[in-house]
Amino acid sequence: MSAEPVSELILGHTRTVREIFGSSRRYGLDSYQREYAWTDKQVEELINDLTGRFVKDWSPKHELPDVERYQPYFLGPVITARRDRISYLIDGQQRLTTLMLLLMWLRRIQDGRDDAVPGLDSLVYMDHYGKKLFAVDDEERRPCLHALLTGADYDATHEPISVRNLWRAFGAIDRLFPEDLRDEELPYFIYWLLDRVTLVEISTGDASLALEIFETMNDRGLRLTSLDMLKSFLLSQVSDDDRDRVNQVWRSRLTDLTDIDSNAHSAFVKNWLRAKYSTGAEDDEAIGSAFDKWVRKSAPRIGLDGPSAVRDFVVRDMDCLASRYRDLLAATRTLTPGLEPVYYNAHNSVTLQLPLILATLSIDDDNDTFRRKAVLVAGYLDLFVARSMVNAHDFRYTTVEHRLFSLAREIRGMDVDTLAKRLGEEVAAISDSFEAVGAFSLRPRNRTYVKYLLARIAAWLDTQCGTGYTFADYARGAKDQQPYEIEHIWATDGFSHQPNIPRRRFAELRHRFGALLLLPKDFNASFGDLPYPKKLPKYMGQNLLTRSLHPDCYENNPSFLRAIQAHNLPFQPFPDAFDAAAIDSRQELYQRLCELIWDPAQYGLDVPTTAPQRAKERGRVRFDISLRQLVDQVLLPAGSQLVGSYRNVDHKAELTAQGRIRIESGEEFEAASPAAMAVLEKQSWNGWMFWHVVNSDGSLTRLDDVRKTAIERDSADT
Repeated sequence: MSAEPVSELILGHTRTVREIFGSSRRYGLDSYQREYAWTDKQVEELINDLTGRFVKDWSPKHELPDVERYQPYFLGPVITARRDRISYLIDGQQRLTTLMLLLMWLRRIQDGRDDAVPGLDSLVYMDHYGKKLFAVDDEERRPCLHALLTGADYDATHEPISVRNLWRAFGAIDRLFPEDLRDEELPYFIYWLLDRVTLVEISTGDASLALEIFETMNDRGLRLTSLDMLKSFLLSQVSDDDRDRVNQVWRSRLTDLTDIDSNAHSAFVKNWLRAKYSTGAEDDEAIGSAFDKWVRKSAPRIGLDGPSAVRDFVVRDMDCLASRYRDLLAATRTLTPGLEPVYYNAHNSVTLQLPLILATLSIDDDNDTFRRKAVLVAGYLDLFVARSMVNAHDFRYTTVEHRLFSLAREIRGMDVDTLAKRLGEEVAAISDSFEAVGAFSLRPRNRTYVKYLLARIAAWLDTQCGTGYTFADYARGAKDQQPYEIEHIWATDGFSHQPNIPRRRFAELRHRFGALLLLPKDFNASFGDLPYPKKLPKYMGQNLLTRSLHPDCYENNPSFLRAIQAHNLPFQPFPDAFDAAAIDSRQELYQRLCELIWDPAQYGLDVPTTAPQRAKERGRVRFDISLRQLVDQVLLPAGSQLVGSYRNVDHKAELTAQGRIRIESGEEFEAASPAAMAVLEKQSWNGWMFWHVVNSDGSLTRLDDVRKTAIERDSADT
């Protein structure tokens, strides 16, 4: 028996993220530890929680030292057992591993920035006699982590589940991290994450004691969840005669949901309450943090004013909507005929589709009405997301949550016809269109979107021609093939085959949307670097969109030819060469296909010919100045020429009358930083510091200085 004082056996310390990963600390994983298991859902929740807290404090008026006064954020406890200078994780592996991945990703996207935050390398890994040992270390995971660290290619397809989940989680971080935090806010966020986000480390040198602490915290403590407390409250409010029935319905429906996803029962209750009973953002936030307390407080207001009302709340309302929710969850996981847009949105992590659909439902809806409403809502979101992608607009949770929750309150219980008209008005009010496809290109920050759009186009064509391939095949890897990847029709070294095109223009054209295909990874590895004439015969063995480059695709292929004629599609083969004019032709084809695939009418949306007037609302509230405001205030004249320099290369652009930056490729961006990221092919950059206005006398004024003038003017006015 140990004679050490308890205070020395068990130590508890509050540590910042910098301290948790600092001083070359390493965390080990014992063999009994479960696999790294976080999915996109858990990663999204962490990203949303962190960025949501950060943006409440950030202001463009702040300097970096102001971050020290931002509100801290607590990420919970971790339990470690010290052994051989390594802290073995007993509890907290999922969070610490994901935090390490986030630090690795932040390290990568800030690379090359003048304002890059130093010191991230030493938090992620240490050098041990020439070998990199990672902060959360496991020999099985090192090759994958090394590839993530360096940006090298890595095939995790046949790796153990933990390795596959690591690879997917890193990709999820890249997809889900808000676009508007990748510009000037990025160093502020990194400092806040390192020094204002905290955890409590409970540590001991005794492994068995560490396990006992873990069991005590997770079992003996019997931590009641919001679900437990809400159930207890509801059961206490019904009559004795109804209590068993209410309990049975509650348990049965929530068990059905957890059979699909372990957290689905809690997510359903949050979405149900927000969709049907919230009156505003304050309610939405309260439901998200402790919905049991919100129900207790709001019971009279939401109609829970007696035993029979509470009974009906569960036995009638919850019973019906939980069943519908289960059907929707199933449709997010499997491409379900008649509910396809639900699957598409789930692929793009548009989780807000679920409360939005719930809001429209009535307990009296039959199955056909339920599916029609689901398709209307999911179809509207599918269209919104696709247009956002090609127009370089953010559609992530934190950007659209207030707008969509407000819409949910407006469309509660609408009948199908009214809903079709209301959502049609929403479509008409979207300023983004597929005209942007004309200049759309592959960029480091939109690779996932380009792959998705190509998959939808290829799958649509396959469906029209009855090939048997679906979007799900392209999204997850078709049949027995490897996952699909983006294929450049022009090879990397293809510059020598286009002697009349300047090198910089060649690189620009090579990334154009019309110069891209979607092919199995093994094809890319084997033939991707071949010149076009040698690749073209190989294309005939691939999907129909790819085969359409070859003249043989137009022979003895009646279903393909019928699709071309029925939809007036500008398909044509390129048998000898694929030049800049061919890219323009394919770009036009892809634009036409996008307009067909995302035609509002296919989802039953009733779009008015004239868009309704409404205030523009694209994202979260920012105490900032936009380019459009600078144009409207005549601080930046429309047509102003812009220039940005990096490594002795000038990049030119023009400011449009709509307050958008049009770069040399023709692409337009409504914010300075995305435009800078596009021309520099970076995943993050501060565009306000990069772009300069070219004055009439040839002098340059930095955009940030123009913005400061506007901010000072606004401050003086208030």
